[in-house]
This record gives sequence, C-alpha cells and structure tokens, in this order.
Amino acid sequence: MSTASPKANDLKQQITRVFKDNLLIFTIYGVILIMVIFASLSSPFFLSTYNLITLLKQATVLGILAVGQSILIISGAIDLSMGSTVTLISLVVAGIMDSREPLVIPMVLFGLFIGTGIGFIHGLLTTKLKLEPFIVTLATFSIIQGIAYAYTTVPKGGITPELSELLYYGQLGPIPLPVIYFFLIFILVYVLLKFTKIGRNIYAIGGDAEVARRSGIKVEKIKIIRYTFVGLLVSIAALIATGRMGIGDPLAGQGMEFDAITASVIGGISFMGGRGSLIGTLGGVFLLGLINNIMVMSNVNMYYQLLIKGIIVILAVAIYKQKK
Repeated sequence: MSTASPKANDLKQQITRVFKDNLLIFTIYGVILIMVIFASLSSPFFLSTYNLITLLKQATVLGILAVGQSILIISGAIDLSMGSTVTLISLVVAGIMDSREPLVIPMVLFGLFIGTGIGFIHGLLTTKLKLEPFIVTLATFSIIQGIAYAYTTVPKGGITPELSELLYYGQLGPIPLPVIYFFLIFILVYVLLKFTKIGRNIYAIGGDAEVARRSGIKVEKIKIIRYTFVGLLVSIAALIATGRMGIGDPLAGQGMEFDAITASVIGGISFMGGRGSLIGTLGGVFLLGLINNIMVMSNVNMYYQLLIKGIIVILAVAIYKQKK
C-alpha cells in the first residue's frame, strides 16, 4: 500500500493553508465568476466589448477610492468624507474652469491641492489633537458638503472636451485611459503596502499603534502621510469623475464613501486594522461593478442596489468572522 511522500504532504498542507488564509478572497472571486456566467447567459449584450469597457471605466473611480479606504482601514482609520470631497472638487474645478482652456492646468492642480489638503488636515486632527478618525471624518463630511452646497446646489460650469478626453473618454490603444490610471495606482499602492518599510509600518500601526510606537515606528508621521496620500487619491478620483460628467455636479460624490468602504470590507480588509490585501479590495470593486451593471441591464430599480450591498457586507463580515 503506497503512502504519500513527505513533499506531497507538505505541498498539500501549503495549499490548504493558502486557501484557509484567503477564504474570503477565493469566495469573492468565485461569486464574481458565477455572476459573469449568469449575466452572459441572461444577456448576450453583457460580454460585448462595449459593455465590458463601460464596466471597467465605471469601476475606476470606485476602485481608486476603495484603494485609499483600504490603506486607512488597514492602518486603523477610516474616511467618511470621500464622497463630499469628490463633490466639492467637481463643483469647484468645473465651476471656475467653465470650459476655459487657459484655466485647465491651474484648476487641475487646484483640485489636487483641495483633496491632498483635506487629507493633510485629517492627519493633523487625528494625531495632534488625538481625535478619532471616525469622528473627524464624519464632521468634515458635513463641513465639506456644506461648503459645496454653499457654492452651488445645481450643476455648474464645465471642463474642456480635451480634458474630458484625457481624464475619462480617451484610450491608449484599446485600453481606456481611466482604467490605466486605476491599475497604475493599484500596482503602486500594492507594492507600497507589501514590499516597503512604510507599508509594513501601516500594517503594524493598524495592528497595535502603541506596540508600533514602542518598536521605534514614527506613528504620528505615518498617520499624517497616509491621510495626505489618500487625500491625493480622492482628488484624482474626483477629477476622473468630473471628466466623465463634463460638468460640476452637486451629486457627484453621493454615497461614494459607502461604496469604497463596502468594497474594502467584502474584500477582507479587517475593521480591526492590521489585516487585509488589496487583491481582495479589487475583487470587491469588481463585484460591486458587476451588481450595478447587471441591475442596469435588467432595468432593476437602483435603490435595490443599497439593499444588496448591505446584505453583501453582512455576509462578508460573517464569513470573515467564521474564518477567524
């Protein structure tokens, strides 16, 4: 009677351990595969080039925000003001530019400055004043939204066709430019978190900030850097969203912070901090994009999406708890 070799047993144990450690990620991509098969059988239009490109393009803004939210949650923080920041940047950039070409570069830089500055302020408030990230960003959500609505409550201004093409509608060969922007950001942040010292520090701070401090990590500095960098990502997402609409829209960022948190959580990013991978977040982004795409093709009321997203979050957290 033959028995398995030690090498075969080791390989089997390694495969089992990888599967157990990444159960939620495998589950997400399994669900995505099932949904793709279901959608392709339900509608021949789903696998059309036009629909797939549209699906990818529409996922880019959420993807960038979800990457930023994942950085924060891994490090034990959160940003509830992402949506209102997107709205403010969209309104200010398009409103002041008003399709005037000489203002393109100054207003794009101003938009980047707004998002990065808000992130820097979040960093200062959570470190220097020792305020909780949830409370800080909940407050700035209201403040930023109020500033945006004080500026205008109706669509305003516009951006030039050339800028709209560069931000959203252009392509490099067959690949849409916003998709390229998203994957460049994704790869950059993935490498940053997985292979650099600052990435290890972010995980360490999320696991236990006090232990990280005693280990010689400059916790306050890292916390300010993370919020400032995420603010930059939010401003990039806002500019891409403005490129898609072509105008400043007071509803531009509505609900985006919730979608970004949802994508991160269902991707396995732990709210306890210190755990999670952007690979899971990417799956969460694709899953939410698929839900939206399938519901639009099926003419399902958009409000049911909120119901489905809420159920998915509960299921994802339940699976994560069981895995632990």
